[in-house]
Amino acid sequence: MAKTVLLLADSAREGIRPVLHRWQQVFGGEDKISLITEDLADKASAQKLAETSADVVIVLGGDGTILNAARSLNGNQKPILGVNLGKLGYLAEFSPEDADLAMKDIVDDNLLTSSRLMIDAQVCKDSSDKCFSSLAVNDVVIQAGPPFRMIELIIDVDGARLGSMRGDGLIIATATGSTGHNISAGGPVVDHKLDAVVLTPICPHSLTHRPLVLGANSGITITLGQVNPQSALIIDGQVTHKLEGDKKIHINVANQRFLLVHNRRHSRWHTLQAKLNWGIGPNYVRQDDK
Repeated sequence: MAKTVLLLADSAREGIRPVLHRWQQVFGGEDKISLITEDLADKASAQKLAETSADVVIVLGGDGTILNAARSLNGNQKPILGVNLGKLGYLAEFSPEDADLAMKDIVDDNLLTSSRLMIDAQVCKDSSDKCFSSLAVNDVVIQAGPPFRMIELIIDVDGARLGSMRGDGLIIATATGSTGHNISAGGPVVDHKLDAVVLTPICPHSLTHRPLVLGANSGITITLGQVNPQSALIIDGQVTHKLEGDKKIHINVANQRFLLVHNRRHSRWHTLQAKLNWGIGPNYVRQDDK
């Protein structure tokens, strides 16, 4: 039976046309693949993603494009194969030259895929309030915003008070997102095979506030004790929702799983080592080298 492949590309992106043409040639010339191409520049693409029946979604772009596609798939998650046209490309493990490799793995039903936890974030006043709701693949960030005074957040886990913190905000990251904003703020790198959520304070006022790793089934509620006029909830660095002092943020594990296709040419730790330089020793300089 033929595999249906959805190829996503932003026609407005610089340098994408020759790459798109190459991948269309490779996949369009294979009898065992039914190829559909969608333009991410078309706003209607998000709705089409939520309804697609494709077996695999190929995204030409960077990590941000992959995150956007995964959220747009919503409850209709499909394996996403990322082709890196961006900078770091932590999630996009395939290069523009890997079309034949990707096509063969899809035809042979031999994709190497990981299933990863996603977050469901809701902002509500009470049970009768109309809530803002969004999936998050990487992280949910509560950011102080202008005029950049410290904000106060009261944190409960599974209905029990964890404590309150004052500072510039809080990052709630998945294992997938632990190598993003979280690691820059001093949080730990979490193996993507673990179903865990990381709470990492941003510039906390007290030295006692340190990153905390929680089990995936933990229900987290954050009450806004004090926020700034422009404080915001930021989803995956892409979706922004203004926060008000009478709202609560509810963080739970989503029913959906993020399905990421890996490049079998690389080891499990290749991206961490090659792109984030984990484990590289110090650069020693001998006295006679000066």
